[in-house]
Amino acid sequence: LGVGIIGCGNISTTYLSLAPLFGSLRLVAVADISMDAARARAAEYNVRADTVEDLLTAGDVDVIVNLTVPAVHFAVTRRILEAGKHAYSEKPIVLALDEGKALQE
Repeated sequence: LGVGIIGCGNISTTYLSLAPLFGSLRLVAVADISMDAARARAAEYNVRADTVEDLLTAGDVDVIVNLTVPAVHFAVTRRILEAGKHAYSEKPIVLALDEGKALQE
């Protein structure tokens, strides 16, 4: 499966450095609201730097890991699901019960 990451902060280095240990996953690209941050992380780990929109529509990305700040986990995860991708989120997945219920819809 092709994997993309949204959020290129400190925690992304853990995911990027451990990604090779998962043989069925292939890390393809990273994205961030700051293209400078995405480009820097992409260069460090030899992956593609995309805008968030480009990552959401990328044909080679099946799963998107949401490493954004908790306040936007719901909004970003919803966009991932609406784009037809699988979503994996850092905890907490949402900040309110109604947001969690909305992701089930």
